[in-house]
Amino acid sequence: MAKRLGFRVVVAEPDADVSGFAKIINSCDVMMGVHGAGLTNMVFLPEKAVLVQVIPIGGTEWLSKTYFEEPAKDMNIRYLDYKIRVEESTLIHQYPADHVVLRDPSEIWKQGWSAVQSIYLSKQNVTLDVNRFRPTLVKALELLHQ
Repeated sequence: MAKRLGFRVVVAEPDADVSGFAKIINSCDVMMGVHGAGLTNMVFLPEKAVLVQVIPIGGTEWLSKTYFEEPAKDMNIRYLDYKIRVEESTLIHQYPADHVVLRDPSEIWKQGWSAVQSIYLSKQNVTLDVNRFRPTLVKALELLHQ
């Protein structure tokens, strides 16, 4: 879908060649990824690039804002986020639909950071609903053309 919208898509993961990876990121106008340490590579983005953060379920909005949205703005990087729905999380295959993990993440937060980390940040993968995600990519294009 991103290619059809006009993006040149580069899939890259960091390795021992930090300099080479930094050059790849610095050549990008848009970087997207699921909330996590990999998004810290935004430090290699050029000014006025766009960072798209995919926010998993689990009440991690505060973390997402504090760790990535606010720093991006301070770095003159435009920021967009996409909050997944439960249906886009692999957790729906691991827990019953009425389980507290899916129904009320605030209860898991009461159990402490290790509970949150082990459930929402370690066990969860996302599968984007591309039709629902499309407007986020269109907005990224609009920001690039401003």
